[in-house]
Amino acid sequence: MRSLVRLFRPTAGVLCGMLVLSIGALPLRAQSATGKVQGTVLDPTGQPVANAQVSVLGTGFNVLTDASGYYFFNHVPAGTYNLRAQFIGYQPAEVQGVRVLADQTLTVNFGLSGAVTLEAIVVTAAETPIVPRDQVTSKSITSGAVINELPVDDTRDVINLQPGVVESNSFLGVSIRGGRPSEAVVYLDGVPVRRLRYGAPDLNVGTNALEEASVTTGALGAE
Repeated sequence: MRSLVRLFRPTAGVLCGMLVLSIGALPLRAQSATGKVQGTVLDPTGQPVANAQVSVLGTGFNVLTDASGYYFFNHVPAGTYNLRAQFIGYQPAEVQGVRVLADQTLTVNFGLSGAVTLEAIVVTAAETPIVPRDQVTSKSITSGAVINELPVDDTRDVINLQPGVVESNSFLGVSIRGGRPSEAVVYLDGVPVRRLRYGAPDLNVGTNALEEASVTTGALGAE
């Protein structure tokens, strides 16, 4: 059995960084630090609104809906965002606290209301699903907000709290699902940083730099 560890750190120009750690079978493709956001925009009668503008506030992500009111964003860096939908003749609608997870698809729908009035925006809170819709593996995800509350200052200590992870007391790393510590592969921002000979990662990321930590203890999806 061979395990995979992925780490991501913040990059310039992104609202919030991300650190993701995933354990499982080695995938056939490189892992990413981004997710997908999709959904529909409807008018007050429940009909789709074509060519409505949907934006991720504070970023350069902007898109228009198609004829069925559908929109999507690819390659959104993991983190928490506010989304806004608007169309001429309707009041803008905003969904706050949308949390994008790495390698997951998040659905956010908008309902536009009546005639536009000056400075009026309909704001709703984003719903956080217990399990992401497209998650087909056994995975535990810990957000940066939770990590900041933990009495630890080492990324390894955060990982040790996840199901299926056991501290090996070895410089090579932790034991995942009973595997050897040297079998873990570490990625930082999608780039492998694991020592090829010994298996230990050549990095030390502080917990205050983490946006997200995820541990996959089951087999990875077919993709």
